[in-house]
Amino acid sequence: MVRATHEGTADWGISAVKGFGLTVAVAMIWPLGALAQDAAGAAGSGDMVAEAVPPDLDQESDMAGVLILDGTPPEVVLEPKIVTDMPGATAKQQPPVAAEAVGDAIEPMKQTDHSTPEVATAPEPGAPAAELPLPGSDTSAEVAESDTADTRDAPQGDAVEPAPSGDPAQDTEPGLENGPDRAEEAGAEAGDTADAAAGGAPATPAAPVMEPEAGTAPDPVGEPAGDTSATEPEAALAPQDEPVGEVIEAVPAPVPDPAPAPAPQADPNIAACLDLAGSATAGVPAGAAQAAARRAALIAAAPACTAAAAGEDAPAEVLFLAAEIAQGRRDMATAFGLLEQAAAKTFGPAETRLGDYYLFGLAPGGEDATEAIAHYQAAVALDDPAGMTTLALMHRVGKGVARDATRMVALLGEAADAGYHFAQYRLAQTYLTGEGIPGRRDDGLGIPDPAKAAAFYTAAAEAGNITAALELAALYGDPASGVAENPAEQARLTRMASRAGLPDAIAAMGVLYETGRGVAQNPGVAAGLYVKALESGKVGFESLRKGAPGGWDFETAVAFQRILQERGLYDGALDGVIGPGSAAGARALAGN
Repeated sequence: MVRATHEGTADWGISAVKGFGLTVAVAMIWPLGALAQDAAGAAGSGDMVAEAVPPDLDQESDMAGVLILDGTPPEVVLEPKIVTDMPGATAKQQPPVAAEAVGDAIEPMKQTDHSTPEVATAPEPGAPAAELPLPGSDTSAEVAESDTADTRDAPQGDAVEPAPSGDPAQDTEPGLENGPDRAEEAGAEAGDTADAAAGGAPATPAAPVMEPEAGTAPDPVGEPAGDTSATEPEAALAPQDEPVGEVIEAVPAPVPDPAPAPAPQADPNIAACLDLAGSATAGVPAGAAQAAARRAALIAAAPACTAAAAGEDAPAEVLFLAAEIAQGRRDMATAFGLLEQAAAKTFGPAETRLGDYYLFGLAPGGEDATEAIAHYQAAVALDDPAGMTTLALMHRVGKGVARDATRMVALLGEAADAGYHFAQYRLAQTYLTGEGIPGRRDDGLGIPDPAKAAAFYTAAAEAGNITAALELAALYGDPASGVAENPAEQARLTRMASRAGLPDAIAAMGVLYETGRGVAQNPGVAAGLYVKALESGKVGFESLRKGAPGGWDFETAVAFQRILQERGLYDGALDGVIGPGSAAGARALAGN
Protein backbone atom coordinates (compact mmCIF):
# COMPACT_ATOMS: atom_id res chain seq x y z
CA MET A 1 0.00 0.00 0.00
CA VAL A 2 1.14 3.50 -0.63
CA ARG A 3 0.53 5.87 2.24
CA ALA A 4 0.92 9.62 2.01
CA THR A 5 0.47 11.87 5.02
CA HIS A 6 0.30 15.59 4.48
CA GLU A 7 -1.35 18.78 5.62
CA GLY A 8 -3.84 20.20 3.17
CA THR A 9 -7.28 19.88 1.64
CA ALA A 10 -8.61 16.44 0.75
CA ASP A 11 -9.46 15.46 -2.78
CA TRP A 12 -11.53 12.77 -4.53
CA GLY A 13 -10.33 9.19 -4.62
CA ILE A 14 -8.97 9.87 -1.10
CA SER A 15 -10.37 9.41 2.38
CA ALA A 16 -10.93 13.09 2.78
CA VAL A 17 -11.18 15.31 5.80
CA LYS A 18 -9.90 18.85 5.45
CA GLY A 19 -7.02 19.40 7.88
CA PHE A 20 -4.19 17.21 9.05
CA GLY A 21 -3.49 13.50 8.73
CA LEU A 22 -4.78 12.67 5.23
CA THR A 23 -4.21 9.00 4.50
CA VAL A 24 -4.05 7.89 0.88
CA ALA A 25 -4.71 4.24 0.09
CA VAL A 26 -4.02 2.85 -3.36
CA ALA A 27 -6.76 0.25 -3.53
CA MET A 28 -7.91 -0.14 -7.08
CA ILE A 29 -8.36 2.06 -10.11
CA TRP A 30 -8.91 5.75 -9.66
CA PRO A 31 -7.22 5.81 -6.21
CA LEU A 32 -3.96 5.83 -8.15
CA GLY A 33 -4.98 8.94 -10.07
CA ALA A 34 -6.38 10.66 -7.03
CA LEU A 35 -3.32 9.71 -5.06
CA ALA A 36 -1.05 11.14 -7.72
CA GLN A 37 -3.00 14.36 -7.93
CA ASP A 38 -3.44 14.80 -4.19
CA ALA A 39 0.01 13.69 -3.13
CA ALA A 40 1.57 16.14 -5.56
CA GLY A 41 -0.61 18.91 -4.19
CA ALA A 42 0.11 17.94 -0.62
CA ALA A 43 3.84 18.36 -0.90
CA GLY A 44 3.41 22.08 -1.36
CA SER A 45 1.83 22.62 2.04
CA GLY A 46 3.24 19.89 4.24
CA ASP A 47 5.46 16.86 4.38
CA MET A 48 4.57 13.75 2.45
CA VAL A 49 5.95 10.37 3.23
CA ALA A 50 5.36 7.68 0.58
CA GLU A 51 5.81 4.07 1.44
CA ALA A 52 5.64 1.75 -1.57
CA VAL A 53 4.45 -1.70 -0.58
CA PRO A 54 2.00 -4.04 -2.29
CA PRO A 55 -1.47 -2.48 -2.12
CA ASP A 56 -3.72 -4.10 0.45
CA LEU A 57 -6.82 -4.55 -1.64
CA ASP A 58 -8.42 -6.89 0.89
CA GLN A 59 -9.38 -3.93 3.04
CA GLU A 60 -11.85 -1.47 1.59
CA SER A 61 -10.94 2.10 2.35
CA ASP A 62 -13.52 4.38 3.81
CA MET A 63 -12.58 7.12 1.41
CA ALA A 64 -15.18 8.25 -1.05
CA GLY A 65 -13.52 7.32 -4.31
CA VAL A 66 -11.94 3.96 -3.41
CA LEU A 67 -13.63 0.84 -4.69
CA ILE A 68 -12.35 -2.71 -4.53
CA LEU A 69 -13.28 -5.45 -6.92
CA ASP A 70 -13.63 -9.01 -5.76
CA GLY A 71 -10.17 -10.14 -4.83
CA THR A 72 -10.53 -13.56 -6.40
CA PRO A 73 -10.64 -13.87 -10.19
CA PRO A 74 -13.67 -15.70 -11.52
CA GLU A 75 -13.09 -19.42 -11.92
CA VAL A 76 -14.42 -19.30 -15.45
CA VAL A 77 -12.97 -16.68 -17.75
CA LEU A 78 -14.58 -16.29 -21.10
CA GLU A 79 -12.35 -17.15 -23.99
CA PRO A 80 -12.25 -14.52 -26.68
CA LYS A 81 -14.95 -15.14 -29.21
CA ILE A 82 -13.06 -14.63 -32.40
CA VAL A 83 -15.17 -15.08 -35.44
CA THR A 84 -13.31 -17.30 -37.88
CA ASP A 85 -16.19 -18.10 -40.21
CA MET A 86 -15.36 -15.45 -42.74
CA PRO A 87 -17.39 -15.86 -45.91
CA GLY A 88 -15.26 -15.39 -48.95
CA ALA A 89 -15.86 -12.77 -51.55
CA THR A 90 -18.51 -13.55 -54.10
CA ALA A 91 -16.94 -14.77 -57.32
CA LYS A 92 -17.04 -12.21 -60.02
CA GLN A 93 -19.23 -13.40 -62.89
CA GLN A 94 -18.25 -12.00 -66.27
CA PRO A 95 -21.27 -11.12 -68.37
CA PRO A 96 -21.23 -12.09 -72.04
CA VAL A 97 -19.48 -9.59 -74.25
CA ALA A 98 -21.76 -8.01 -76.77
CA ALA A 99 -20.61 -8.40 -80.37
CA GLU A 100 -19.82 -5.22 -82.21
CA ALA A 101 -22.29 -4.18 -84.87
CA VAL A 102 -20.90 -4.12 -88.37
CA GLY A 103 -22.17 -2.78 -91.59
CA ASP A 104 -23.55 -4.70 -94.53
CA ALA A 105 -21.17 -7.27 -95.90
CA ILE A 106 -20.49 -6.24 -99.47
CA GLU A 107 -19.44 -9.17 -101.62
CA PRO A 108 -16.67 -8.26 -104.04
CA MET A 109 -17.91 -8.54 -107.61
CA LYS A 110 -16.39 -11.03 -109.95
CA GLN A 111 -14.04 -9.39 -112.37
CA THR A 112 -12.35 -10.50 -115.52
CA ASP A 113 -9.95 -7.65 -115.66
CA HIS A 114 -8.03 -7.02 -112.47
CA SER A 115 -7.29 -3.47 -113.50
CA THR A 116 -10.91 -2.38 -113.48
CA PRO A 117 -12.93 -3.37 -110.44
CA GLU A 118 -16.66 -3.56 -110.68
CA VAL A 119 -18.69 -1.23 -108.46
CA ALA A 120 -21.11 -2.79 -106.07
CA THR A 121 -24.68 -1.62 -106.33
CA ALA A 122 -27.26 -1.10 -103.62
CA PRO A 123 -28.24 -4.26 -101.79
CA GLU A 124 -31.21 -6.19 -102.98
CA PRO A 125 -34.48 -5.97 -101.12
CA GLY A 126 -34.42 -8.22 -98.12
CA ALA A 127 -30.67 -7.87 -97.69
CA PRO A 128 -29.32 -6.51 -94.37
CA ALA A 129 -29.81 -2.79 -93.92
CA ALA A 130 -26.96 -0.51 -94.91
CA GLU A 131 -24.99 1.31 -92.25
CA LEU A 132 -26.41 4.73 -91.33
CA PRO A 133 -24.55 7.79 -90.13
CA LEU A 134 -24.95 8.81 -86.53
CA PRO A 135 -27.77 11.27 -85.82
CA GLY A 136 -26.58 14.80 -86.23
CA SER A 137 -23.33 13.80 -87.96
CA ASP A 138 -22.15 15.71 -91.00
CA THR A 139 -21.44 13.39 -93.92
CA SER A 140 -20.60 15.99 -96.53
CA ALA A 141 -16.90 15.69 -95.87
CA GLU A 142 -17.14 11.95 -96.05
CA VAL A 143 -18.87 12.18 -99.47
CA ALA A 144 -16.07 14.24 -100.87
CA GLU A 145 -13.49 11.96 -99.36
CA SER A 146 -15.26 8.90 -100.74
CA ASP A 147 -15.24 10.37 -104.27
CA THR A 148 -11.57 11.24 -104.30
CA ALA A 149 -9.90 8.81 -101.94
CA ASP A 150 -7.32 6.46 -103.38
CA THR A 151 -8.57 3.14 -102.15
CA ARG A 152 -5.32 1.55 -103.07
CA ASP A 153 -3.69 3.11 -100.01
CA ALA A 154 -5.70 0.94 -97.62
CA PRO A 155 -3.66 -1.85 -96.04
CA GLN A 156 -4.56 -5.19 -97.51
CA GLY A 157 -4.65 -6.78 -94.07
CA ASP A 158 -7.63 -4.69 -92.93
CA ALA A 159 -11.04 -6.22 -93.27
CA VAL A 160 -14.57 -5.43 -92.16
CA GLU A 161 -16.20 -8.22 -90.28
CA PRO A 162 -19.40 -9.29 -92.03
CA ALA A 163 -22.74 -8.90 -90.27
CA PRO A 164 -24.67 -11.87 -88.99
CA SER A 165 -26.90 -13.53 -91.57
CA GLY A 166 -29.95 -13.27 -89.38
CA ASP A 167 -30.29 -17.02 -89.14
CA PRO A 168 -29.73 -18.10 -85.51
CA ALA A 169 -28.99 -21.61 -86.62
CA GLN A 170 -26.11 -20.38 -88.77
CA ASP A 171 -24.86 -17.65 -86.47
CA THR A 172 -24.55 -19.57 -83.21
CA GLU A 173 -23.72 -23.17 -82.50
CA PRO A 174 -25.65 -24.64 -79.62
CA GLY A 175 -24.06 -23.82 -76.29
CA LEU A 176 -21.41 -21.45 -77.75
CA GLU A 177 -21.13 -17.71 -77.93
CA ASN A 178 -20.24 -15.96 -81.18
CA GLY A 179 -16.51 -15.49 -81.45
CA PRO A 180 -14.40 -13.77 -84.14
CA ASP A 181 -14.07 -16.92 -86.24
CA ARG A 182 -17.74 -17.68 -86.05
CA ALA A 183 -18.58 -14.11 -87.06
CA GLU A 184 -16.41 -14.42 -90.14
CA GLU A 185 -18.05 -17.70 -91.11
CA ALA A 186 -21.44 -16.11 -90.72
CA GLY A 187 -20.38 -13.21 -92.93
CA ALA A 188 -19.16 -15.59 -95.63
CA GLU A 189 -22.42 -17.50 -95.56
CA ALA A 190 -24.32 -14.23 -95.85
CA GLY A 191 -22.25 -13.36 -98.92
CA ASP A 192 -23.18 -16.67 -100.56
CA THR A 193 -26.80 -15.96 -99.87
CA ALA A 194 -26.60 -12.50 -101.43
CA ASP A 195 -24.93 -13.90 -104.60
CA ALA A 196 -27.54 -16.54 -104.90
CA ALA A 197 -30.25 -13.93 -104.74
CA ALA A 198 -28.55 -11.74 -107.37
CA GLY A 199 -27.32 -14.26 -109.92
CA GLY A 200 -28.79 -17.55 -108.95
CA ALA A 201 -25.41 -19.14 -108.21
CA PRO A 202 -22.74 -18.68 -105.63
CA ALA A 203 -19.72 -16.61 -106.43
CA THR A 204 -16.88 -18.31 -108.30
CA PRO A 205 -13.71 -18.52 -106.26
CA ALA A 206 -11.35 -15.81 -107.42
CA ALA A 207 -7.63 -15.90 -107.93
CA PRO A 208 -5.52 -15.13 -104.88
CA VAL A 209 -4.51 -11.57 -104.24
CA MET A 210 -1.00 -10.97 -105.50
CA GLU A 211 1.51 -8.58 -104.04
CA PRO A 212 2.09 -5.67 -106.49
CA GLU A 213 5.38 -5.43 -108.24
CA ALA A 214 7.78 -2.80 -107.15
CA GLY A 215 6.96 0.59 -108.63
CA THR A 216 3.41 -0.28 -109.52
CA ALA A 217 0.22 0.51 -107.68
CA PRO A 218 -1.43 -2.35 -105.90
CA ASP A 219 -4.58 -3.81 -107.29
CA PRO A 220 -7.40 -2.06 -105.42
CA VAL A 221 -9.51 -5.12 -104.96
CA GLY A 222 -8.44 -8.71 -104.81
CA GLU A 223 -10.71 -11.69 -104.95
CA PRO A 224 -10.50 -13.86 -101.88
CA ALA A 225 -8.78 -17.13 -102.51
CA GLY A 226 -10.64 -20.33 -102.16
CA ASP A 227 -14.03 -20.77 -100.62
CA THR A 228 -15.55 -17.49 -99.43
CA SER A 229 -16.84 -19.30 -96.38
CA ALA A 230 -13.30 -19.76 -95.09
CA THR A 231 -12.43 -18.24 -91.74
CA GLU A 232 -9.82 -15.88 -93.14
CA PRO A 233 -11.08 -12.27 -93.35
CA GLU A 234 -11.79 -10.64 -96.68
CA ALA A 235 -8.97 -8.49 -97.94
CA ALA A 236 -10.80 -5.31 -98.86
CA LEU A 237 -14.09 -3.84 -100.06
CA ALA A 238 -14.79 -2.36 -103.47
CA PRO A 239 -15.47 1.36 -103.76
CA GLN A 240 -19.08 2.22 -103.10
CA ASP A 241 -21.37 4.68 -104.84
CA GLU A 242 -23.05 5.78 -101.64
CA PRO A 243 -20.99 7.28 -98.82
CA VAL A 244 -20.73 5.15 -95.77
CA GLY A 245 -21.26 6.94 -92.44
CA GLU A 246 -19.62 6.23 -89.18
CA VAL A 247 -20.03 2.69 -87.97
CA ILE A 248 -22.16 2.58 -84.83
CA GLU A 249 -20.49 0.29 -82.39
CA ALA A 250 -22.61 -1.47 -79.83
CA VAL A 251 -22.05 -0.25 -76.29
CA PRO A 252 -20.98 -3.15 -74.10
CA ALA A 253 -23.46 -4.04 -71.43
CA PRO A 254 -22.46 -2.54 -68.06
CA VAL A 255 -20.61 -4.95 -65.85
CA PRO A 256 -22.17 -4.95 -62.37
CA ASP A 257 -19.86 -4.28 -59.49
CA PRO A 258 -18.96 -7.40 -57.62
CA ALA A 259 -20.75 -7.86 -54.35
CA PRO A 260 -18.54 -6.56 -51.51
CA ALA A 261 -17.06 -9.11 -49.23
CA PRO A 262 -18.86 -9.24 -45.89
CA ALA A 263 -17.14 -7.20 -43.20
CA PRO A 264 -15.41 -9.18 -40.47
CA GLN A 265 -17.68 -9.67 -37.51
CA ALA A 266 -16.46 -7.96 -34.37
CA ASP A 267 -15.95 -9.87 -31.17
CA PRO A 268 -19.25 -9.52 -29.26
CA ASN A 269 -17.26 -9.30 -26.03
CA ILE A 270 -15.93 -5.91 -27.14
CA ALA A 271 -19.39 -4.37 -27.36
CA ALA A 272 -20.46 -6.03 -24.11
CA CYS A 273 -17.36 -4.75 -22.29
CA LEU A 274 -17.83 -1.15 -23.42
CA ASP A 275 -21.56 -1.23 -22.77
CA LEU A 276 -21.30 -2.64 -19.25
CA ALA A 277 -18.16 -0.88 -18.02
CA GLY A 278 -18.89 2.57 -19.41
CA SER A 279 -16.26 5.11 -20.32
CA ALA A 280 -12.57 4.29 -19.96
CA THR A 281 -11.13 7.18 -17.97
CA ALA A 282 -8.20 7.74 -15.62
CA GLY A 283 -10.12 10.43 -13.74
CA VAL A 284 -11.36 9.89 -10.19
CA PRO A 285 -15.10 9.67 -9.42
CA ALA A 286 -16.69 12.85 -8.15
CA GLY A 287 -18.15 11.27 -5.04
CA ALA A 288 -19.00 8.09 -3.16
CA ALA A 289 -22.11 7.35 -5.20
CA GLN A 290 -20.21 7.64 -8.47
CA ALA A 291 -17.42 5.46 -7.09
CA ALA A 292 -19.85 2.74 -6.04
CA ALA A 293 -21.54 2.78 -9.43
CA ARG A 294 -18.16 2.54 -11.13
CA ARG A 295 -17.15 -0.46 -9.06
CA ALA A 296 -20.41 -2.26 -9.79
CA ALA A 297 -20.04 -1.60 -13.53
CA LEU A 298 -16.51 -3.02 -13.63
CA ILE A 299 -17.56 -6.15 -11.75
CA ALA A 300 -20.41 -6.71 -14.22
CA ALA A 301 -18.12 -6.12 -17.22
CA ALA A 302 -15.18 -8.19 -15.95
CA PRO A 303 -15.84 -11.42 -17.92
CA ALA A 304 -16.49 -9.65 -21.22
CA CYS A 305 -13.60 -7.18 -20.87
CA THR A 306 -11.13 -9.91 -19.90
CA ALA A 307 -12.13 -12.07 -22.86
CA ALA A 308 -12.14 -9.16 -25.31
CA ALA A 309 -8.70 -7.99 -24.20
CA ALA A 310 -7.29 -11.45 -24.96
CA GLY A 311 -8.44 -11.25 -28.56
CA GLU A 312 -6.45 -10.01 -31.51
CA ASP A 313 -6.23 -6.24 -31.99
CA ALA A 314 -8.43 -5.38 -28.98
CA PRO A 315 -9.37 -1.68 -28.83
CA ALA A 316 -7.38 0.53 -26.48
CA GLU A 317 -10.45 1.26 -24.36
CA VAL A 318 -11.02 -2.45 -23.79
CA LEU A 319 -7.37 -3.00 -22.86
CA PHE A 320 -7.56 -0.13 -20.36
CA LEU A 321 -10.75 -1.43 -18.74
CA ALA A 322 -9.29 -4.95 -18.52
CA ALA A 323 -6.24 -3.44 -16.80
CA GLU A 324 -8.47 -1.71 -14.23
CA ILE A 325 -10.21 -5.03 -13.56
CA ALA A 326 -6.91 -6.89 -13.25
CA GLN A 327 -5.68 -4.27 -10.79
CA GLY A 328 -8.81 -4.73 -8.71
CA ARG A 329 -7.97 -8.44 -8.57
CA ARG A 330 -4.46 -7.61 -7.33
CA ASP A 331 -2.89 -8.86 -10.57
CA MET A 332 -0.60 -5.86 -11.01
CA ALA A 333 1.67 -7.52 -13.58
CA THR A 334 -1.23 -8.24 -15.92
CA ALA A 335 -2.64 -4.75 -15.35
CA PHE A 336 0.69 -3.12 -16.20
CA GLY A 337 1.05 -5.16 -19.39
CA LEU A 338 -2.46 -4.26 -20.55
CA LEU A 339 -1.81 -0.59 -19.84
CA GLU A 340 1.34 -0.72 -21.96
CA GLN A 341 -0.64 -2.24 -24.84
CA ALA A 342 -3.30 0.48 -24.55
CA ALA A 343 -0.64 3.20 -24.39
CA ALA A 344 0.97 1.80 -27.54
CA LYS A 345 -2.34 2.56 -29.25
CA THR A 346 -1.96 6.24 -28.20
CA PHE A 347 -4.64 6.10 -25.50
CA GLY A 348 -4.26 9.04 -23.10
CA PRO A 349 -5.81 7.50 -19.95
CA ALA A 350 -3.39 4.56 -20.22
CA GLU A 351 -0.44 6.97 -20.26
CA THR A 352 -1.81 8.68 -17.16
CA ARG A 353 -2.26 5.41 -15.31
CA LEU A 354 1.25 4.26 -16.23
CA GLY A 355 2.51 7.54 -14.78
CA ASP A 356 0.68 6.71 -11.55
CA TYR A 357 2.31 3.28 -11.44
CA TYR A 358 5.78 4.75 -11.80
CA LEU A 359 5.08 7.61 -9.39
CA PHE A 360 4.04 5.30 -6.55
CA GLY A 361 6.39 2.41 -7.23
CA LEU A 362 3.80 -0.01 -8.60
CA ALA A 363 5.63 -0.49 -11.91
CA PRO A 364 7.87 -3.57 -12.26
CA GLY A 365 11.00 -1.45 -11.81
CA GLY A 366 9.69 0.40 -8.78
CA GLU A 367 9.33 4.15 -8.30
CA ASP A 368 10.71 6.28 -11.10
CA ALA A 369 9.71 9.96 -11.11
CA THR A 370 11.40 10.60 -14.46
CA GLU A 371 9.46 7.79 -16.12
CA ALA A 372 6.26 8.99 -14.44
CA ILE A 373 6.72 12.51 -15.81
CA ALA A 374 7.34 11.11 -19.30
CA HIS A 375 4.02 9.26 -19.20
CA TYR A 376 2.15 12.27 -17.83
CA GLN A 377 3.58 14.43 -20.60
CA ALA A 378 2.48 11.84 -23.17
CA ALA A 379 -1.00 11.94 -21.62
CA VAL A 380 -1.06 15.74 -21.93
CA ALA A 381 -0.10 15.45 -25.60
CA LEU A 382 -3.11 13.14 -26.00
CA ASP A 383 -5.41 15.66 -24.23
CA ASP A 384 -6.14 13.52 -21.18
CA PRO A 385 -7.53 15.80 -18.42
CA ALA A 386 -6.42 13.54 -15.55
CA GLY A 387 -2.86 13.51 -16.87
CA MET A 388 -2.92 17.30 -17.21
CA THR A 389 -4.06 17.69 -13.60
CA THR A 390 -1.41 15.43 -12.14
CA LEU A 391 1.38 17.04 -14.18
CA ALA A 392 0.13 20.46 -13.04
CA LEU A 393 0.48 19.45 -9.40
CA MET A 394 3.93 18.03 -10.09
CA HIS A 395 4.90 21.49 -11.36
CA ARG A 396 3.43 22.93 -8.20
CA VAL A 397 5.79 20.98 -5.92
CA GLY A 398 8.69 20.56 -8.33
CA LYS A 399 8.74 16.75 -8.29
CA GLY A 400 10.46 15.47 -11.42
CA VAL A 401 9.98 18.86 -13.08
CA ALA A 402 10.78 22.47 -12.27
CA ARG A 403 8.42 24.38 -9.98
CA ASP A 404 6.37 26.52 -12.29
CA ALA A 405 3.17 28.21 -11.06
CA THR A 406 2.36 29.55 -14.53
CA ARG A 407 2.56 26.09 -16.07
CA MET A 408 0.53 24.69 -13.19
CA VAL A 409 -2.31 27.15 -13.73
CA ALA A 410 -2.24 26.62 -17.50
CA LEU A 411 -2.51 22.84 -17.22
CA LEU A 412 -5.26 23.03 -14.62
CA GLY A 413 -7.09 25.47 -16.86
CA GLU A 414 -6.95 23.07 -19.83
CA ALA A 415 -8.23 20.19 -17.73
CA ALA A 416 -10.94 22.37 -16.17
CA ASP A 417 -12.08 23.50 -19.63
CA ALA A 418 -12.31 19.83 -20.60
CA GLY A 419 -14.82 19.38 -17.75
CA TYR A 420 -12.66 17.49 -15.26
CA HIS A 421 -14.18 18.20 -11.86
CA PHE A 422 -10.97 17.65 -9.87
CA ALA A 423 -9.06 20.22 -11.94
CA GLN A 424 -11.92 22.68 -11.50
CA TYR A 425 -11.86 22.14 -7.74
CA ARG A 426 -8.09 22.61 -7.50
CA LEU A 427 -8.17 25.73 -9.65
CA ALA A 428 -10.96 27.16 -7.47
CA GLN A 429 -8.77 26.73 -4.40
CA THR A 430 -5.86 28.40 -6.18
CA TYR A 431 -7.93 31.43 -7.21
CA LEU A 432 -9.53 31.72 -3.77
CA THR A 433 -6.49 31.52 -1.49
CA GLY A 434 -3.46 31.53 -3.84
CA GLU A 435 -2.79 27.89 -2.97
CA GLY A 436 0.27 26.67 -4.87
CA ILE A 437 1.41 30.20 -5.76
CA PRO A 438 4.60 31.52 -4.14
CA GLY A 439 3.54 34.18 -1.66
CA ARG A 440 -0.10 33.20 -2.42
CA ARG A 441 -0.31 36.06 -4.85
CA ASP A 442 0.54 36.57 -8.52
CA ASP A 443 -0.75 39.73 -10.16
CA GLY A 444 0.30 38.46 -13.58
CA LEU A 445 -1.93 35.43 -13.18
CA GLY A 446 -4.69 37.45 -11.50
CA ILE A 447 -4.51 35.45 -8.28
CA PRO A 448 -6.31 35.65 -5.91
CA ASP A 449 -9.71 36.23 -7.50
CA PRO A 450 -12.73 35.13 -5.39
CA ALA A 451 -15.15 35.62 -8.29
CA LYS A 452 -13.18 33.22 -10.51
CA ALA A 453 -12.87 30.86 -7.59
CA ALA A 454 -16.66 30.79 -7.20
CA ALA A 455 -17.05 30.07 -10.93
CA PHE A 456 -14.70 27.07 -10.79
CA TYR A 457 -16.27 25.84 -7.56
CA THR A 458 -19.67 25.98 -9.24
CA ALA A 459 -18.44 24.04 -12.29
CA ALA A 460 -16.94 21.34 -10.07
CA ALA A 461 -20.10 21.12 -7.98
CA GLU A 462 -22.28 20.80 -11.07
CA ALA A 463 -20.02 17.97 -12.25
CA GLY A 464 -20.83 16.16 -9.01
CA ASN A 465 -17.89 17.14 -6.82
CA ILE A 466 -19.63 17.30 -3.44
CA THR A 467 -16.66 18.77 -1.60
CA ALA A 468 -16.61 21.67 -4.05
CA ALA A 469 -20.34 22.19 -3.50
CA LEU A 470 -19.99 22.29 0.26
CA GLU A 471 -16.99 24.64 0.25
CA LEU A 472 -18.75 27.02 -2.11
CA ALA A 473 -21.87 26.97 0.05
CA ALA A 474 -19.74 28.01 3.00
CA LEU A 475 -18.32 30.92 0.99
CA TYR A 476 -21.84 32.15 0.19
CA GLY A 477 -22.59 32.18 3.91
CA ASP A 478 -19.38 33.93 5.01
CA PRO A 479 -19.39 37.72 4.62
CA ALA A 480 -15.57 37.78 4.93
CA SER A 481 -14.94 35.27 2.11
CA GLY A 482 -14.85 37.83 -0.66
CA VAL A 483 -17.73 36.08 -2.42
CA ALA A 484 -21.05 37.89 -2.46
CA GLU A 485 -23.60 36.35 -0.09
CA ASN A 486 -26.25 34.24 -1.75
CA PRO A 487 -28.50 32.38 0.76
CA ALA A 488 -30.53 30.60 -1.91
CA GLU A 489 -27.45 29.25 -3.68
CA GLN A 490 -25.93 28.36 -0.35
CA ALA A 491 -28.99 26.26 0.51
CA ARG A 492 -29.05 24.60 -2.94
CA LEU A 493 -25.40 23.57 -2.81
CA THR A 494 -25.65 22.41 0.81
CA ARG A 495 -28.69 20.30 0.01
CA MET A 496 -26.81 18.73 -2.92
CA ALA A 497 -24.04 17.61 -0.60
CA SER A 498 -26.47 16.59 2.13
CA ARG A 499 -28.45 14.32 -0.18
CA ALA A 500 -25.17 12.74 -1.29
CA GLY A 501 -24.76 11.58 2.31
CA LEU A 502 -21.90 13.84 3.39
CA PRO A 503 -22.24 14.12 7.20
CA ASP A 504 -20.85 17.66 7.40
CA ALA A 505 -23.36 18.76 4.75
CA ILE A 506 -26.22 17.13 6.70
CA ALA A 507 -25.26 19.10 9.80
CA ALA A 508 -24.89 22.30 7.73
CA MET A 509 -28.35 21.79 6.30
CA GLY A 510 -29.66 21.53 9.86
CA VAL A 511 -28.20 24.98 10.61
CA LEU A 512 -30.01 26.44 7.59
CA TYR A 513 -33.35 25.02 8.73
CA GLU A 514 -32.74 26.22 12.30
CA THR A 515 -31.97 29.77 11.17
CA GLY A 516 -34.26 29.92 8.13
CA ARG A 517 -31.39 30.97 5.83
CA GLY A 518 -32.19 30.17 2.19
CA VAL A 519 -35.06 27.90 3.28
CA ALA A 520 -38.19 28.21 5.38
CA GLN A 521 -37.36 27.84 9.06
CA ASN A 522 -38.33 24.42 10.44
CA PRO A 523 -37.15 23.45 13.98
CA GLY A 524 -38.30 19.83 13.70
CA VAL A 525 -36.40 19.23 10.45
CA ALA A 526 -33.35 20.98 11.87
CA ALA A 527 -33.31 18.77 15.00
CA GLY A 528 -33.75 15.62 12.91
CA LEU A 529 -30.79 16.55 10.67
CA TYR A 530 -28.61 17.20 13.72
CA VAL A 531 -29.40 13.76 15.07
CA LYS A 532 -28.68 12.14 11.67
CA ALA A 533 -25.31 13.86 11.42
CA LEU A 534 -24.35 12.72 14.93
CA GLU A 535 -25.42 9.13 14.21
CA SER A 536 -22.92 8.95 11.35
CA GLY A 537 -20.13 9.01 13.92
CA LYS A 538 -18.20 11.50 11.79
CA VAL A 539 -19.57 14.71 13.27
CA GLY A 540 -18.98 15.59 16.93
CA PHE A 541 -21.28 17.57 19.18
CA GLU A 542 -18.85 20.49 19.35
CA SER A 543 -18.83 20.96 15.55
CA LEU A 544 -22.49 20.10 15.03
CA ARG A 545 -23.68 23.69 14.53
CA LYS A 546 -20.58 25.05 12.82
CA GLY A 547 -21.44 28.31 11.11
CA ALA A 548 -24.54 29.00 13.22
CA PRO A 549 -24.85 32.71 14.10
CA GLY A 550 -25.40 32.24 17.87
CA GLY A 551 -27.06 30.09 20.50
CA TRP A 552 -29.71 27.47 19.90
CA ASP A 553 -33.13 28.44 18.66
CA PHE A 554 -35.56 27.57 21.48
CA GLU A 555 -37.96 25.44 19.47
CA THR A 556 -35.12 23.61 17.72
CA ALA A 557 -33.47 22.90 21.09
CA VAL A 558 -36.71 21.48 22.54
CA ALA A 559 -37.17 19.25 19.43
CA PHE A 560 -33.57 18.05 19.83
CA GLN A 561 -34.04 17.26 23.54
CA ARG A 562 -37.23 15.34 22.80
CA ILE A 563 -35.41 13.06 20.31
CA LEU A 564 -32.63 12.40 22.82
CA GLN A 565 -35.24 11.62 25.44
CA GLU A 566 -37.02 9.18 23.12
CA ARG A 567 -33.69 7.41 22.51
CA GLY A 568 -33.16 7.09 26.27
CA LEU A 569 -30.17 9.39 26.18
CA TYR A 570 -31.65 12.35 28.06
CA ASP A 571 -33.96 12.41 31.10
CA GLY A 572 -33.98 16.11 31.86
CA ALA A 573 -36.62 18.73 31.24
CA LEU A 574 -37.64 19.83 27.74
CA ASP A 575 -36.66 23.41 28.56
CA GLY A 576 -34.80 24.37 25.36
CA VAL A 577 -31.55 24.75 27.25
CA ILE A 578 -28.80 22.63 25.76
CA GLY A 579 -26.71 22.12 28.89
CA PRO A 580 -24.46 19.34 30.16
CA GLY A 581 -27.26 16.76 30.18
CA SER A 582 -28.27 17.41 26.58
CA ALA A 583 -24.61 17.53 25.50
CA ALA A 584 -23.94 14.17 27.16
CA GLY A 585 -26.88 12.60 25.35
CA ALA A 586 -25.65 14.05 22.01
CA ARG A 587 -22.14 12.64 22.55
CA ALA A 588 -23.60 9.24 23.35
CA LEU A 589 -25.58 9.42 20.13
CA ALA A 590 -22.37 10.08 18.22
CA GLY A 591 -20.70 7.12 19.93
CA ASN A 592 -18.12 9.06 21.90
